[in-house]
Amino acid sequence: MLPSELTNSNFSMNLHSHSVERFCNQHKTIKNYIDDLPPEAIYNRLSQDRFSIHETIAYLTRYQHIFMERINRIVNEVNPYFEIYKPDLDPEFNFTNAKTTGSLLHELYRLRNDLMLQFEEMPSENYARVGTHAVLGRMNVSQWIEFFLLHESNQLFKIFKMAGSFWSMELGKNDNVIYLPRLSEYIDELAV
Repeated sequence: MLPSELTNSNFSMNLHSHSVERFCNQHKTIKNYIDDLPPEAIYNRLSQDRFSIHETIAYLTRYQHIFMERINRIVNEVNPYFEIYKPDLDPEFNFTNAKTTGSLLHELYRLRNDLMLQFEEMPSENYARVGTHAVLGRMNVSQWIEFFLLHESNQLFKIFKMAGSFWSMELGKNDNVIYLPRLSEYIDELAV
């Protein structure tokens, strides 16, 4: 489904047009970041305490399911509460992570299409329904979608940095690698 096909849908009427565009396309940049990488760059961790590119893609794929479940709860329950998602506490994450990177990307694309269809068919009044996040607080469906996009873009940035770090290490020039230290140990899903 293309953003132009969503022009008159409830989805585009309840979100800014740039958010609809990001929702439809931002996940597709992963392929551009990893296309020329050898398998060791995708599967090996640059740091033992951080996910590899493959694990980050598995996380993004699994998070599509988590997000879909959260939206379904928001639509069907009164202000449900959501803890911080932690993949190490999610037994399904290990099954997702065991898939190949290619199959993860296919699944990610399929799930995103399912989400777009779900939002396109969602009645307008459901966009005002709320759910509460353990850190971010109470948000309506439109705000949850914005959070989802910001969260995903942070993961995409991590993939971009890891790909660049691999090539920098291959060339023996680590001084041009972007390093952004964590500001806090208590950060929600964005800290994976």
